[in-house]
Amino acid sequence: MNFKKNILAIDTSLHSCSISLLYKKKIYSLFKLCSNAHEKNIFYMIKKILIQSNTTLDEINFIACTIGPGSFTGIRISIGISQTISTIYNIPIIGFSTLKILSEQSWRKNYVKNVLLIIKISKNQIFWAKYIKNKIGLWIGEHTEKLFSNMNIIKKKIKKYTGKWSLIGFEKKIKKNFKKSVKLFQTNIFTPHSNDIITYAVKYLLLYKKYNIKQIYPKYLYKI
Repeated sequence: MNFKKNILAIDTSLHSCSISLLYKKKIYSLFKLCSNAHEKNIFYMIKKILIQSNTTLDEINFIACTIGPGSFTGIRISIGISQTISTIYNIPIIGFSTLKILSEQSWRKNYVKNVLLIIKISKNQIFWAKYIKNKIGLWIGEHTEKLFSNMNIIKKKIKKYTGKWSLIGFEKKIKKNFKKSVKLFQTNIFTPHSNDIITYAVKYLLLYKKYNIKQIYPKYLYKI
């Protein structure tokens, strides 16, 4: 990867602990499914990836993490760890929507610019969003993120869509609610991967300088 800065990426927002490190243009990654044990795994994984890459936290230039939506406890863990490391080592943080990173993950699978996300996080909580990749390669859709208590409103929404869509979540259950002319691409994605945080963070930082994209800063971005 032709990017000279070092980035530590952290995700504990949904069903996994995921750590990736871009160090000297090489990506190191660790991934573990652990829906209810994020805190038990994440510190060990950070330590392990630093050992694998033979680096230390004071060599990191940026921290990138998911900031939700997702598990309340999981989000607190990723943001809390990121802010602690940032404070101690004076490292800027970039926070991205979990659904934006899932959209980036779907792009890696099928290269479709339109993504519909329907993520169930509890018995009565379903997150919905519509993300679209813009002309410079960034995902736009934070304004569409909403929390619903059931699928009925979502089923009404999707009847209006046309064209090609990558679908994340409830892929089999809602396919029949789309127009027959809609071309759907299944993803089988259910949790983010920190590799995609690295990919998107690099893209964002490069475009940040080129286009001066101040109006779409991610949250928790400090002093680039």
